[in-house]
Amino acid sequence: MKLPERTHQNMKKDSWKRTVSYAAVQFFFWIAYGTALAYASPYLLACGLSNTFIGLINAAACALSVLIQPALAAYADRADSPSLKTILFILLGGMLGLTVPMVFSAERSGAVSGILLGAVILMLQLSLPLVNALATETMNAGHPLNFGIARGFGSVGYAAMSVFMGWLIALQGAKVHPAAMACFSVCLLLALLFFPFEKRGKDAGEPRRGQGSFSAFVRRYPAFCTALAGCVLIYVSHVLINNFAYQIAVAKGGNSGHMGVAMALAGLLEVIPMLIFPRMLKQKDSGFWFRLSGVFFTLKALGTLLAPSMEALYLVQLLQPLGWGVLTVASVYYVNGIMQDRDRIKGQAYMTMTLTAATIIGSLTGGWMIDTLGVPGMLTAAVLCGAAGTGIVLLKGKQTA
Repeated sequence: MKLPERTHQNMKKDSWKRTVSYAAVQFFFWIAYGTALAYASPYLLACGLSNTFIGLINAAACALSVLIQPALAAYADRADSPSLKTILFILLGGMLGLTVPMVFSAERSGAVSGILLGAVILMLQLSLPLVNALATETMNAGHPLNFGIARGFGSVGYAAMSVFMGWLIALQGAKVHPAAMACFSVCLLLALLFFPFEKRGKDAGEPRRGQGSFSAFVRRYPAFCTALAGCVLIYVSHVLINNFAYQIAVAKGGNSGHMGVAMALAGLLEVIPMLIFPRMLKQKDSGFWFRLSGVFFTLKALGTLLAPSMEALYLVQLLQPLGWGVLTVASVYYVNGIMQDRDRIKGQAYMTMTLTAATIIGSLTGGWMIDTLGVPGMLTAAVLCGAAGTGIVLLKGKQTA
């Protein structure tokens, strides 16, 4: 039955309102996320900490999030739990609370600053799958929302943050980092406050013993869990390239300025598929795009390895949209489509954990490989990881569980 024109217009207006409101959440979340992670090193170095200690802080925060995320997601999926919005308020409010003592700790204790920033990073890692689930739970409740466009604003926010924080630190010094984090945290909490969200009613019946465990989840979704292993390998390839972008640029005859241009180019290009993803879904389902993205991650790693110069490396960034740009959006739709209602938040958390696990692996092995095998050796490992992960995802990452 065709809807009356006025009803159709009201639904369209409601969709855009929710999309704009959610885009603000994504925009400020990725600003806060990027500030905490991308600018952790200059801040902690200014606090007198070593590169080794900084690496350990980041790895520890990621490792803790891998341990906590499954339990947190299982709790959020329960019928009797607070809403996602409430849980996010607690996490992000805690993050804001941690940034305040950071403002004063830099001059007194670098170790305390490092521990506090590690806790901030942990809060952000735990929040990431819940921010994505905020959109899917809204759509599952029957409220239209364009996740791709909203996520594109997240990438725009990250790019804007990179430019702004670089300028601010050059002007004020790295110890301005906590104050900037506090301001961004307030903006994020305000955006979350104004996003309209109500917890959906779910089956409140008590599940059988063990039904909510990870082993039970694996039994329900064996193909998906195998695909997660493939995603870890794909993301290791991505982390090796991104975390050691400066070393790669130097190996290609460039410097930090060239590295910044390459990363900015990749960041801008990845927005394109996010903006048009609903149209892409009309051509092929999310499982197809999820599988295809792995191919382009591998091609980008191969292109990075073979690029003889920075100019060639710039051209390699043209592969970014169909790799990271597609996977970021397609994975959210894919997980939402194959999960039972009781498992959707858990599914988003497990997908996010693949990137966290890859960050730990890539951070701990990438530097060692560069020191022992050189940049070409490290990039060869990135290609092999990407190819292996893509093979697994192509076999197991189908639209059905």
